[in-house]
Amino acid sequence: MNRLLAVMHRRRPALPIPAWVNVLVGVVVFGYALYLPLVSPTYANTNLAMVCVYVVTGLGLHLLTGMTGLISLGHGFFFAIGAYATAILSGTYGWPVLASFAVAAALGWILGFGFGLPALRLSPLALSQVTLALALITPSVIKRLDFWTNGSAGLSVNIADPPAWTGLDKDQWILYICLVVTLIVYLMAVLMSRGRTGRAMNGLRDNQAVATTLGVRATTTKSFVFAISAAFAAVGGVLYTLVVQYVGADAFALPFAISLIAIIVVGGFCSVPGVVLGAMFVVFMPTWISDVNTSSSGLVYGIVLVVFMFALPYGIVGVIRMAGKPVVDRLGTRGKARPGEVRPAPAEKVAQP
Repeated sequence: MNRLLAVMHRRRPALPIPAWVNVLVGVVVFGYALYLPLVSPTYANTNLAMVCVYVVTGLGLHLLTGMTGLISLGHGFFFAIGAYATAILSGTYGWPVLASFAVAAALGWILGFGFGLPALRLSPLALSQVTLALALITPSVIKRLDFWTNGSAGLSVNIADPPAWTGLDKDQWILYICLVVTLIVYLMAVLMSRGRTGRAMNGLRDNQAVATTLGVRATTTKSFVFAISAAFAAVGGVLYTLVVQYVGADAFALPFAISLIAIIVVGGFCSVPGVVLGAMFVVFMPTWISDVNTSSSGLVYGIVLVVFMFALPYGIVGVIRMAGKPVVDRLGTRGKARPGEVRPAPAEKVAQP
């Protein structure tokens, strides 16, 4: 048993798959995702749209927690900013949805940078406590601002109706919006995870003293990443309002913050594709469990998270890499190292006498 746990706890590099294979798979998957809304029922389109909501928000936490090593439990606050900004601007005042995206992203970035600049001077443990406090007070703050948020009653909206020329139903149109926004945010996260920015984030996560010695500005980099992460969360809040057509204070309480952390825990740290797998887990797993036994859905969900924390620390992606490496090696695939990724040197052969 201990040997098995040791194998599962071993950190595994990304599989050496050629870049063209990754691009081809991505194009096929996204193309299939564009086809699905046309043949899926309304509830399936809604679930897929919610996966997009969690992917966009989870990508922000991937940059902050997975890449930089900072734990935030308060991203539900920035998510709520985006959700209520859309409900007020587009739902109440009739602004175009595109304008709501821009305003929400700007608000998330400004508030994230303003909050992160002093907070990120704290230790990681202190930062998690501060963001936990932010998560706890978010519903109360929303209810206090009832002249904007309508208090505990929340805001119902009717926005994002499809243009007549598309011939699409509303759920199909909203899912297409979610897919396009998710693709844009996904590509942004991939670009940030590589190159100079990715190396800076990894350096701060692994050894801040060494990274600072090499010229990385710790506070500036962390504040910038926190701001980008908060902006992603706010954009996720915009998508949430489009999908649900309602926002209420209780939806952004502590359990929501925990579900966001579950995305990167289950999917796998330091993996952009892992965020997609984690988002699918967060959306579909409670439904599957409740179909079996409604009363035990929360219990089983918590047990699954604990199992991942202790037995599968690198999430679903870690399992895929472990199972896929022998297959890739057998096929003789040799991919180039990704920018910023250090590939292990081959072991030297010992001459036999």
